[in-house]
Amino acid sequence: MIISKIYNKLSKSKKEDLVWGLIGGLVWVLVWGLVSGLVLGLVWGLVLGLVLGLVWGLIVILTNFTEALPFIQGFYEIGLIILGIIIISEILFWLMDKEKVKKSKRFWHTCKKKFECVFEVLLGLSAITQIYILIREIAKHYNKEVLEIILKGIGYIGLGIVCLGIIIGIFYIWIKLNSLKYKV
Repeated sequence: MIISKIYNKLSKSKKEDLVWGLIGGLVWVLVWGLVSGLVLGLVWGLVLGLVLGLVWGLIVILTNFTEALPFIQGFYEIGLIILGIIIISEILFWLMDKEKVKKSKRFWHTCKKKFECVFEVLLGLSAITQIYILIREIAKHYNKEVLEIILKGIGYIGLGIVCLGIIIGIFYIWIKLNSLKYKV
């Protein structure tokens, strides 16, 4: 109603400008709204879904640890797992790149990095536990031949990863030793 009153009071050239302005504004709002809504929805949906899914899976695995891994029952086994988590997180911490941090923020920066390392180790432990649960469920519902094929495939993949790690480690040591030639 307001736009029609404004439209009726304008000259012919101004009417065309008003129409094209309204169309352009509408198209701009629709396109911008669609693009921004789609992008933000996808990004936030993926990020929140991934983070919340990983955290929830980690919580479920850690709270039901003895059900997920029934062979870990005693204090000794749980102590070894905690010790392993500490050792692996320390290794990951010392393998991180050095960063320049102000002296006043050094403590909290170290706490943040240690927490990241422990969280990465726990995510890895959660993934291993989920693989174990998957294998156990496959063994329950399918015959042993399928399970043996799956385990053999996992073994080959693991062997390949270990061999690749050894090859990369040897190459790294070889290059590192050869780089000593250039030290002054």
